[in-house]
This record gives sequence, structure tokens and C-alpha cells, in this order.
Amino acid sequence: MLTVTDLGVSFQDAARSRFDVLDIAHFAAEPGAFIVLTGSSGSGKTTLMQAICGLQAADRGHVHWGDTDLSELSETARDRWRRDHVGLVFQDFQLIEELSPLDNVLVPAWFGRFRAGSLIDRATALLREFGVPARRRLSDLSRGERQRTAFARALMFDPLIILADEPTASLDAASGAVVIDRLRSLAHDAGRFVMAVSHDPAMIAAADRVVHLDRGQLTEKATR
Repeated sequence: MLTVTDLGVSFQDAARSRFDVLDIAHFAAEPGAFIVLTGSSGSGKTTLMQAICGLQAADRGHVHWGDTDLSELSETARDRWRRDHVGLVFQDFQLIEELSPLDNVLVPAWFGRFRAGSLIDRATALLREFGVPARRRLSDLSRGERQRTAFARALMFDPLIILADEPTASLDAASGAVVIDRLRSLAHDAGRFVMAVSHDPAMIAAADRVVHLDRGQLTEKATR
């Protein structure tokens, strides 16, 4: 279960004045629900996603995943926890241009001791599921294929937590529906914690919970 308490994150502007990006008194969510996070551009949605997985340090407050308080972990321990528990889909994909889609999906395996054979089979199967050729040069892929490659990489180790930043933004309606169905299945059928930042009406309509971020604070919207 995710529990956020008194979470504050502030940034510094060009004049070296600090301004609040997040000011969240309390937020809690359990696995099994498909959660969509909405908000205007610059409202702090990506910052919140990064804070709840330990990529963004908080100025104050606590982020608990079960009994684990991320604020009490060292940077190395947070990195290890994130590698073992979180699948991330970044808005800008963060793929490696010199590698094939298959090798990009296998990148997380570089940071642990894994047997190559079964991993290649799983990575290939994930790419096939999302309609991406495994061995083509990354430079030859469309933006939508890159997006789906990033999604496959996030699922490589069947993480307990999936955080996706605008995962359908570069996809057509049909490809977007595949991603939405997969996210819902991961939450409902596999019992994973799934949260996606999105402005996509189809994804918002499919959500079990919709939370809105405005001026650093969260409010929940009715979904039905």
C-alpha cells in the first residue's frame, strides 16, 4: 500500500527564490486499482510520480510503500528498491539510440545477475505483445513504437508497482487501447499498483480512481 504523508517538494527559480511544487497532506492507495493522475501542464504531476518512487527527493514528509519509508533509505538503497519493485514509463522514453528494441528492453538486466536465455524470451514476447520488431534499429522506429518499447521495458521484471507518465501520448487509438487494457489488467488481474499520468480521455474513462493535482495539492474526482 502507498501512503503519502505531509509531502513537500519545492524548486528554486532563476532568482534563487524557492516555490512549492507539491504540498500533499495525505494520500493513500492500495494495489488492485487503476489510478490516473490528471492536472494542467506544470502542475507537478511528473514530480509527484518521481517523488513516490524515490527519484525526486522531498523537502519534507514521508512516502511509505508498505513498511518501507523511502525517506529513510540511502540513495543507493532507494535505487535498489526501485529496481526491484518499480516499472517506470518515462514521458521522454529514455531509450538508448545505439541499441535495438530488444536490447533496450533488456537494459534493466544489466544491473543484476540474471540468466540471459529466459530474459531474451520474455523481452521478445513483450515486444511481440506490443507490436514492436525486436531487432530493428531504434532510429527506424516510429514515436509510437518507441513508446511501446519503453512500456515493454517497464514490465520486464513483472514489477509490483507500475508508474507511467503519459503512456498513450504518442499512440493512435488502437495502440492506446492495448496499453490501457494492459494497465487495467495489471491492476485488476495481477493485483499490481498502477498509476498513470494522463490527459487521454479514454484512459481517464477506464480508471478506477482519478486524482487531480492543482497547485501542488491532490483532490479526487468521481469516476462513475
